[in-house]
Amino acid sequence: MKSAVKANQGKKRAPSRVPALKRPRWTREEVLTLKRLYRTRSNAEIARVLGRTVSSIVFKGYRLGLSKGIRRLKEMGRENINRRWHRRKSARGKRRGIASKVR
Repeated sequence: MKSAVKANQGKKRAPSRVPALKRPRWTREEVLTLKRLYRTRSNAEIARVLGRTVSSIVFKGYRLGLSKGIRRLKEMGRENINRRWHRRKSARGKRRGIASKVR
């Protein structure tokens, strides 16, 4: 056992992680658009407009100190509740449908 451990000590391993993808820099126009839309639009909408990921919108907004407006926060709350409620409702119906067919 000791000889196997000593034999591996001198060898270097290749890096196991994948190299990071190069992220495009934010242009001045993109930052201005983000600042203009951030308070009133969803992050998904802004991401579509700018051609970026939602996570990049969230992170850049955070870095710039931007926040959502109170109206937008209320809308987001309603959207989340509706999305969750309808998902549960449809999942229950599917479960009942399967159970009734099995019986």
